[in-house]
Amino acid sequence: MIEMTLFYHWMIMSKVESIIIGSFIGIACPLLMFVAFWWPAALVHMNVPNFSLTMVITLALMGLGLGLLLDVFFLRRWVKKFYTASIRLLTIFYLGLCLVAVAFFMGLPIGTFALGIAAGVYAGRRMRFLRLDCSNAVPAIRRTALVAAAVTAMAALPIGILALREEDILKMLETLLGLSQITLHGFTGFMLIGMLCFILFVMQYWFSKKAGLMAFNKGNRSA
Repeated sequence: MIEMTLFYHWMIMSKVESIIIGSFIGIACPLLMFVAFWWPAALVHMNVPNFSLTMVITLALMGLGLGLLLDVFFLRRWVKKFYTASIRLLTIFYLGLCLVAVAFFMGLPIGTFALGIAAGVYAGRRMRFLRLDCSNAVPAIRRTALVAAAVTAMAALPIGILALREEDILKMLETLLGLSQITLHGFTGFMLIGMLCFILFVMQYWFSKKAGLMAFNKGNRSA
């Protein structure tokens, strides 16, 4: 029965969609494995004198190679099961990508925001593939949007607080808001960052939910 369901999902998934999913997973898997090997190795390098930089690079490349190997053996299966995968596994996958996005964009919420929208699209398509009606699909899409918004805002909060220590950032805020740097170092600065993160939360929730509903309704129209 499960195999028949997977076969049904595979058949109704468009060729373009399957290519997009395959490309996304195919790139994400080696990238995550590279980072998963690189960051711990770099941490050891900073704390263990005999652990050379060459060893860090070697381990990172091993992670990259392992990710490519996993693609070779499992990518087709992952694409087929993309919309029926475990939510727990998908959450770990999503959080891992968010960590990479924060590092890649140097703390700017560009990558996490894009991933949040992608999570909304995934939720909508998953609900469509599971053939749920609107009364069940819409709350699930809203929950996904809420989680995405929380992750984006929580990732931005510590980065924003750390940014208050940067002289260039403080000068820019001083010019834009007319507040002294001493004021921005205190409670007012924390309130400002908190307000910006709340705005980011609301924006992420709206965009993720809208993307999810559009993805779900698009599937309904094409049925």
